[in-house]
Amino acid sequence: MIIRFLTHNDVAEHEKVASQAFVFSSDIHDPAAVLPCEKVLGAFDDDNKTLFADLELYERTCHYDGSLLRCAAVGGVAAKPEHRGKGTVKALFNTLFSDNKYDISILYPFSETYYRKLGYERTGNALSATVPFSELSTIDRNQDAVLYEGTDPAQLLEIYNRCAGGYNLCFTRESAEAFPAQPYLSKSYTYIWKNRSFATFSVDRGESTVFVKEIYFDSCGSMLGILGFLRNFETNQKNVCFQKIPENAPLLQYIGDMRKCGITVHSTGSARILDPEKILKTHRYPGRDGKFTIQIESEIYKVTVSANGVDVDRDSRHAPDVIMGIGRASQLLLCGFTDAAYVPDLVILNPGSDFFHLFPPKTTFFTDDL
Repeated sequence: MIIRFLTHNDVAEHEKVASQAFVFSSDIHDPAAVLPCEKVLGAFDDDNKTLFADLELYERTCHYDGSLLRCAAVGGVAAKPEHRGKGTVKALFNTLFSDNKYDISILYPFSETYYRKLGYERTGNALSATVPFSELSTIDRNQDAVLYEGTDPAQLLEIYNRCAGGYNLCFTRESAEAFPAQPYLSKSYTYIWKNRSFATFSVDRGESTVFVKEIYFDSCGSMLGILGFLRNFETNQKNVCFQKIPENAPLLQYIGDMRKCGITVHSTGSARILDPEKILKTHRYPGRDGKFTIQIESEIYKVTVSANGVDVDRDSRHAPDVIMGIGRASQLLLCGFTDAAYVPDLVILNPGSDFFHLFPPKTTFFTDDL
């Protein structure tokens, strides 16, 4: 098996794999066909031409405790049915994991159980909330938002990146590709409220619902501002559906009666640490000195936190306070935790370790940029 990045000459092979894996029609001889993204990693037969499986690799930067991490965002993982269960996909991921260009990897799993075997673990929960407009009646309506029409995206990107910095693992954005640039054609709209908040949404008249794909704000005032603008749709729509918001989203506090809302809980996504030492050094420790020793798989790290900074010593001679696999380490170090007694797959050798005080719960959230 040969693992390498695909080129334009491999487009037909990619289409074969995608068509078989996802069961859709594809013209594999279409001369205009292109690869789905700039980097597609594939597993080929020894002839270096016949593709067995591939994955789409999106290089991203994401927020973590006030710093930025290099992220390998993965999408479109596909394998021919006759090559499943043979370790082909695992070989692709092992190649990705061995590339020291990235600090973490993020994906949206079709199965959390499957990707848990590769070291990915759930980063937290998100909510979908369908709210009758009548339950937002305490928020004053306003007409202070303007429609983004695809020109001059600098202010929109500034708002997004500023607000996204408040959520761990949220992607940064350097381009405006995620925002609808032709609202009149696409019927998808982004409205900006006083250069401080925005919402991207579409309207389904049949369901009498405004579907908000994403909403970002930097304060209570800017949150109420964009929500107040959305209330202008209540004259001809019954509901607003926030399709993906953090589990502790502050806008939930302004809903009149939660019993009249439809709330669905789902996973934010899954992440895997690729460079534990980088995460241990980057983590924002909560205003106190301390030290602990953590074993992640076979590697042992002694961490000392003081007014002078963070020192991480990787040395197998240290006696660990806690032992965990890479998946559990990915979850705890990236997302924090409340009570170690209820964390699965965690071996505690020193219950008095400072480790249990230095990783409080984090606000983790990211929207679908893949």
